[in-house]
Amino acid sequence: MISDVQSKEGKAGTTAFVFVVSLSGNPLAPVTVNYASAAGTASASSDFQAVAGTLTFPVGVNVRTVTVSVLGDRVREANELFTVNLSNPSANAYIDRGQGVATIVNDD
Repeated sequence: MISDVQSKEGKAGTTAFVFVVSLSGNPLAPVTVNYASAAGTASASSDFQAVAGTLTFPVGVNVRTVTVSVLGDRVREANELFTVNLSNPSANAYIDRGQGVATIVNDD
C-alpha cells in the first residue's frame, strides 16, 4: 500500500513529498516492489523531479518511503497532481493499493 501526499510547493528550492509504502505485516522473506512517478496535471522536470526504482523490505521491516522533490516557484496556478505507482511485486507479495496521489498545493 502507498500513501497519498499533499503539501505546499514552496517559493523556491525543493520540497520533499514523502510517500509511505507499507506491507500489511512483517515479511518472513525479503519483499521487493518497483516504483515510478508519473505526470498528471503536474509535469516532470518543471514541477517535480521524476523518480523510479525498486524498494526492498528486508525480513521484519514493513515500511519504506519514496521521496519525490517538488520544485518551488512563484507562479500563481491551480493545484497540480502527479502519482507514484507501484508495480512488479516479488512472488511473496501482492499490491493492495498501488497508486499514491500527490497534490501540489499552490502557495503563490
